[in-house]
Amino acid sequence: MSEKNSIETLIVRYLKQEIDEHELRILDAWLEESPENKSYFFQLKNVSDEAIYLSFTPESVGEESWQKMKKRMFPEKTEITLSKKQFFKNDLFFSYFKYSAIILLILGIGWGFGEFRYRSQNLSSNTEKVVYNEISVQKGGRANTLMLSDGTKVILNAATKFRYPANFATDTRTVYLEGEAYFEVTKDVKRPFIVKVKRQDITVLGTTFNVEAYKDFPFSVVTLLSGSVALKAFDDKGKVISHMLLRPNQKAFFDNYSGSLSVENVNAALVTSWVRGEFKFKDAPLIAIITHLEHYYNVRIHLDDQRLGCIKYTGTFSLDQNIEEVLKIIDYEKAFIFKKIGKDIYISRN
Repeated sequence: MSEKNSIETLIVRYLKQEIDEHELRILDAWLEESPENKSYFFQLKNVSDEAIYLSFTPESVGEESWQKMKKRMFPEKTEITLSKKQFFKNDLFFSYFKYSAIILLILGIGWGFGEFRYRSQNLSSNTEKVVYNEISVQKGGRANTLMLSDGTKVILNAATKFRYPANFATDTRTVYLEGEAYFEVTKDVKRPFIVKVKRQDITVLGTTFNVEAYKDFPFSVVTLLSGSVALKAFDDKGKVISHMLLRPNQKAFFDNYSGSLSVENVNAALVTSWVRGEFKFKDAPLIAIITHLEHYYNVRIHLDDQRLGCIKYTGTFSLDQNIEEVLKIIDYEKAFIFKKIGKDIYISRN
């Protein structure tokens, strides 16, 4: 198989959410080789994100050929029309038309992967229609990597919902997060990148950071690895109540109840260990560890004595290990008794 065909196969696997970590590294390296590679990739991605929702009429390509291709892409849809002027943006795109057709056929049939839910939404403004995509990683799921239309990389953790536009067409790049995600933001000084979480805006130009904002957590947490991040917190009525600028290896806590914003110095690499398939914790209370385990393994963990939740632990385990193995690592002193019934795990003193 030629290198060109191999790359195109990887792009299709990426859009079908079938790509593995090794293949993703190959695709990442190819994208970094040249601006032309990135341009081609995002042309295909934009087609896959938007084509079902766009409204066109055929003009520049022969009507008979166009109708045949339309039937192939949308076998059960008879009223979808697609502007060939918008679809065929340049000669490069035309030469790879067959691959975009495959991608569109995938979307016409629907996403069939197990751990994710994908849907798109049309949000209308006064002048244009914006297509929003939403991806959900279920509890018990593993990290899912996305590349946005501006080149930004986003890695989603378990029990996470992420909503983003198919194209950043305005003067800001705004996305919405519920859960945990790691961001490598492409720098664009003219268009700030904004992550919206519950009662908080996280604004950057180009940087690397982690956001933890689960709806069942009392805190939302932002950890900065490189660059700078501006945080803005709001009250229930949308009024700004606090703001802060983070520096690398700092973590900001926002209390969802009191509205307070605080910061501490941390080892950012420890916080983002989940991106590498590990869960590392240092002097972390058992209750905090349990909350993460519930997301990673889709279980419910109950403490017989709530005071157990204050016991602090330091350790590392692989997310490929099962929950029973992880609990044994935590209970290295054999202080607990574990009882598992279905998805419920009960912990009591030994």
